[in-house]
Amino acid sequence: MVLELEQTAEVPSGFLSLMQRAADAAVQAEGVHVKTAVHILLCNDEEIRTYNREWRQIDRATDVLSFPLVSYPSGKTAGACPKRLMQAYDDESNCCMLGDLIISVPHALAQAEEYGHSPEREFAYLTVHGLCHLMGYDHIEPEDKVKMRAKEEEILAAIGLTRDE
Repeated sequence: MVLELEQTAEVPSGFLSLMQRAADAAVQAEGVHVKTAVHILLCNDEEIRTYNREWRQIDRATDVLSFPLVSYPSGKTAGACPKRLMQAYDDESNCCMLGDLIISVPHALAQAEEYGHSPEREFAYLTVHGLCHLMGYDHIEPEDKVKMRAKEEEILAAIGLTRDE
């Protein structure tokens, strides 16, 4: 997977390569066999609050926002919809664009401390969580939340970052 990274907030050393590993594991676990890309903005709480207010009408900072470019049929995700993915094919990048992620660096660091796990695990988790949304997963309905959480844990385990890490 190609990560098109944009940074307005500094990320600790090594986190970008960890995010790449997490992204690669996500598309592999989903069974996506076409080259994909995602744009990721790593920003501060003020910036993500602005995006959250503008796009979701929620006036507060959050950890991650996802803006998918592919619409999947109800109950389907990216691995089951290669034709849908190809509709998002971009000639310039030679990839299928899944969408955009916005991650608040300070929010992620604070959450890692709050939840008692490493900042590395939190950044990997937010990358995976956002990518799962871009691949058609959601957590609004309880049964969907179970599926999404299981997929997230499968992906994180593939890169050696379990809840017990």
